[in-house]
Amino acid sequence: MRFKLILSVKAESFGNILPVSYQYELSAAVYRRFRENMESYLHWLSSNGFPPVDDCRNRLFSFSNLYIPRIKVENDRLYILVKKIQMWISFLPGRGTRELVEKLFLGTTFVLGDKLSRVELTVDEIVECPVPEFGRETEYLALSPIVFMMARSNRSMEYIGPENPDYADCFHRTVLGKYEKIFGRPFDGSPDFSFQLLSAPKRKGIFMMRFTPEESKVIGYMYKFRLSMDPILHRILYDTGAGEKVNLGFGCVEILRQEALQGDKGRTAPEKDDIPIKIM
Repeated sequence: MRFKLILSVKAESFGNILPVSYQYELSAAVYRRFRENMESYLHWLSSNGFPPVDDCRNRLFSFSNLYIPRIKVENDRLYILVKKIQMWISFLPGRGTRELVEKLFLGTTFVLGDKLSRVELTVDEIVECPVPEFGRETEYLALSPIVFMMARSNRSMEYIGPENPDYADCFHRTVLGKYEKIFGRPFDGSPDFSFQLLSAPKRKGIFMMRFTPEESKVIGYMYKFRLSMDPILHRILYDTGAGEKVNLGFGCVEILRQEALQGDKGRTAPEKDDIPIKIM
């Protein structure tokens, strides 16, 4: 299930300037709401057949970057030039999910930023998005950078982009690994898989915990792409994200187009407003 969160920008509190690399702060704000409502979260897990484990990073959901229709960027600062912005959050389980999302986020105030600038945001409205039906082939748009890492010969890790010849294999292995983690068994459906880029990938370097001793940088890529694989794997990808570091807000995707099902002509996403191109 996917939900659109509509947020008001409370510029009168701290201003309207975010750091360009706000993703760690956004993920911290999301997980803080889970921690503050842990009893409800554990009940939701149990009611959907999952062990009630006190760990929000169990790969059962994903969330996007902020969709800000008008911005100005100066150096490492992002100026929000509108009063309303949006983000999306998706969950694989469906039982009681709307009630959980409303309890976690409706009316909630977030303060995002670093020691140089911050912005106060309030969740005014939550809109439930239509649930898609998947065939074997779907075209997607990244709503937050997609991250993959590979081991070098010296066993250190490096971030890789779609130009890497092993990228498609990494993509497939990650989806299969997520299936096994969620359902507790290896995937035994069709092994057929293909990955195709539909746009030039845009490299994005995102700082984590900026201006602290733990500062690091994550490299991901924004692009459009086509996947052909088993429909249940599409469902997992759409609801729980693509690639690695999804728990930090990476890898959220949106549907651009799906193959025809039962005589349909092939479906595109119904609302332009729900396909944000200016995701920052």
